[in-house]
Amino acid sequence: MKKILFFLALSIFTYKGALAQIQVNVYGGYVPASKTAYNYSGYRLRIDDSGNFGVALDFALPLKGIEAEVSYMHFSSTLRQDGGIVDNVETQPIIVEYYQLGLLKPLMEGSSFIPYGLFTLGASRFAPEKATKEYWRFAMNAGLGVKYFFTDKMGIRLQARLLMPLYFSGAGFGCSIGTGGSGCGTGVGFGSEILQGDFTGGVVLKLGQK
Repeated sequence: MKKILFFLALSIFTYKGALAQIQVNVYGGYVPASKTAYNYSGYRLRIDDSGNFGVALDFALPLKGIEAEVSYMHFSSTLRQDGGIVDNVETQPIIVEYYQLGLLKPLMEGSSFIPYGLFTLGASRFAPEKATKEYWRFAMNAGLGVKYFFTDKMGIRLQARLLMPLYFSGAGFGCSIGTGGSGCGTGVGFGSEILQGDFTGGVVLKLGQK
């Protein structure tokens, strides 16, 4: 997953004109507590609320009015058991990271005040301190935010996101033939193991020229 994200990000950097102007976003914020969607023998796993920080790079794309964004987010929290009669999970520190690549769509142009929508895909990493391994999941994020530029080169950014690590639940393919005709179809299923979110604010610096 990390290699895929690297090559996708590299393709953006090598696009002619992509480096004409880059917006560097450095931010920090708050991640509310979250729980796994499913029970494990009568209990769920809980990740406590915590502060987070991250960085994002935005570049213009050939598609008018759409920007590409590459981002990284990190937070450290506590993993604990929620519910259940017997304690099966030892409370321990956990590190969570999101590596994302996607699209940012400004909802207003020609102003220093720019509301936007955001959708990204990538990977998430969950690393409990005392676990024998770390857990990587495909993940997608969706968010809304606003940028406000008080000079040509500097501004602030406020944002709220939904963070969704996903698991693959199966795929199928089938065909049928009947009096009404024939047809084939495919299906792929995903589900979310845990829903997270964050509320962040930070600074935006424009580098380069349009």
